[in-house]
Amino acid sequence: MTNITIRSATFPNTYLRLDGRGVKKFNNSGSGRVNCQSYVGPYETLQLKEHSDGTFGICSATFEDVYLRLDAKGFKKSGGKGGGVANCQFGASDDEQFKFVDQPDGSKAIASVKWPGVYLRMDGTPIEVAGNDNGIGVVNGELSIGPWEKFIISDVTVPLTRSEIDTAIQKYGPILKIHPKEPYQPCSIEWYLTHCTLVDARTSDRTPKPEPNQLPQKFDGDKHYSLDVDLSAKPGDLSTAKAYVHAFWKPGMTVTDLQFWFFSAYNGPASAHIEGLAFGKTVHSGDPTLAPLGEHWADWEYITLRIDNKTKDLVAICLSQHGAGHWTSHSAIPSTYKFDSTHPIVYASLNGHANYPSVGPNYMQHHKFPSIPFGLDFNLRNETADGGATLDCSKNYQVVLADFLKEDAYPDVPWVRYAYRWGPEGTAINMAPNQVSEIMKAGFGDFADRIPGDELIQLVGALLPFFVKADINGALAPSQQKTWLGQY
Repeated sequence: MTNITIRSATFPNTYLRLDGRGVKKFNNSGSGRVNCQSYVGPYETLQLKEHSDGTFGICSATFEDVYLRLDAKGFKKSGGKGGGVANCQFGASDDEQFKFVDQPDGSKAIASVKWPGVYLRMDGTPIEVAGNDNGIGVVNGELSIGPWEKFIISDVTVPLTRSEIDTAIQKYGPILKIHPKEPYQPCSIEWYLTHCTLVDARTSDRTPKPEPNQLPQKFDGDKHYSLDVDLSAKPGDLSTAKAYVHAFWKPGMTVTDLQFWFFSAYNGPASAHIEGLAFGKTVHSGDPTLAPLGEHWADWEYITLRIDNKTKDLVAICLSQHGAGHWTSHSAIPSTYKFDSTHPIVYASLNGHANYPSVGPNYMQHHKFPSIPFGLDFNLRNETADGGATLDCSKNYQVVLADFLKEDAYPDVPWVRYAYRWGPEGTAINMAPNQVSEIMKAGFGDFADRIPGDELIQLVGALLPFFVKADINGALAPSQQKTWLGQY
């Protein structure tokens, strides 16, 4: 039988997971565990045992004779969260028989044979946060076909070869457009380290200008090592910059993710769009910086291109935006991205380097603090623009890890295993007192003089908890971030 995956048509990166550990004999109530996963591994690698009448059983390719079981006994009314029980069964009987129902959008619903009108349901909402080794999300039944009941069935294929990885990068590598006013340009790791001192907190040893292979290769405790950085490194050096590519694949995956990681020596201050409200109406607006909020040494951002292992086509794009990954599906790519030939164009935001598919203010973290008579409407601003420098990732790149390759692996890159901060320890970033007045001035202009002191204190007090940060200096190494493990 061909190995397959069953993926949600609604939730990107959400796959049906059969955990058949301990399922060794038939149990009337089933056993094991069925839920979701954000990547394809052994538990997400499945097979269809097809019958002559068009029905089939869904069995694990990892656990022998373990099948998906859907029990809808007593399930007569749905409250929007499905019902019944989905788990595993040793062997296939009535509860383990299904049939496909084709959908107009090309997806398939999976209908129970024993329980007419009941369809497999997969709620991958938690996957949008992160997956984990034990799976996440909910799989059960539903009495109608909606977004949660639609699936994509794909054959499992082998990963890309080294030659195919390089070909995909050269064909689809993104064009990163940097803001024309960007003061903190990307740079290479090698250039950055010439401006750093490696600090051992336990021995107080200091190593100026460490070579990449001098960075510790083994993690043995938080805050053991960090990097002090010369102020001269803040502007970065675009002439040395490159995209560091991590090719990610696990057994069973039908795609290979090419993660393009970008490094900047310094992350600049956040900026905001403020509107001052008086009796519910905007009286003034402005775009103040929030310095020093958002400032820190060392910034890692990424663009992920998802490549279909069989067709070698670009099928999805994910952009990093302040700690979160934002996916664009294959069907939405043409309307979302501009292209330079076959290369998607991505814009890095001013100061913060978050990635977006178009120019504009790219507002996020909207907070409204209404009060009578005065209030604030607040958005973080991530400004992107044309006219600046570019980094062509199809030409300026280095594949730093493709650990699924065995015989034709890329050269080892020791700094990838550095698991500590890329900046200093023991710093704190807080709102500067003068920035409070700047926010008020941006929001209210001259109208600010008319706001009573107690009203002003109330507005500032409501705003500050969202933007006062603790020690955020020196971003963690990519290998310590969930994205590196395919958990976007």
